[in-house]
Amino acid sequence: MVTFTNVKTNKQISREDTKEEEFIYEGKPLLVETDMDGVITYANRRFVEVSGYAKDEVIGSPHCAHMHPNMPQSIFKDACQKTSEGKTWSGYVCNISKEGIGYWTELTIQPKSDASGNLTGFMATRRAPNAEELENVMAEYEEIKASGDANATSQYCGEVFMGRGACQF
Repeated sequence: MVTFTNVKTNKQISREDTKEEEFIYEGKPLLVETDMDGVITYANRRFVEVSGYAKDEVIGSPHCAHMHPNMPQSIFKDACQKTSEGKTWSGYVCNISKEGIGYWTELTIQPKSDASGNLTGFMATRRAPNAEELENVMAEYEEIKASGDANATSQYCGEVFMGRGACQF
């Protein structure tokens, strides 16, 4: 059992231990918004359903609590670095549900800014991944994990230019 604290309610939220089981997500986009500390401030109904948590457990939870522990940490490090610089990042990730089951998505993280251009948080959109490409991604991630390189990046992840003003909400 894994436990984390919901910063909004101060309640302990538990997740089952990681299971061998995982699936490729197929469906409408999963949307999550966070503040600058990575705490979830909004989640659409689809994310709540797929994650297996109640909405009041998701809102206020740390975004990283939903990331599968078997993912190469360097992928998340790359995403955090780029988005903290105000850039948009996209790549394939495996999330983990409350039941401990992994699910693969294609993730795009866009920074959110206020009218003055100051970073205020992030919006993460998960979509169904390209199944053929995902096989290659999974193999590459296994190689990254085996190498132990904390700075390794993937050819399937990186900065994406979304156009001027794409992150203004």
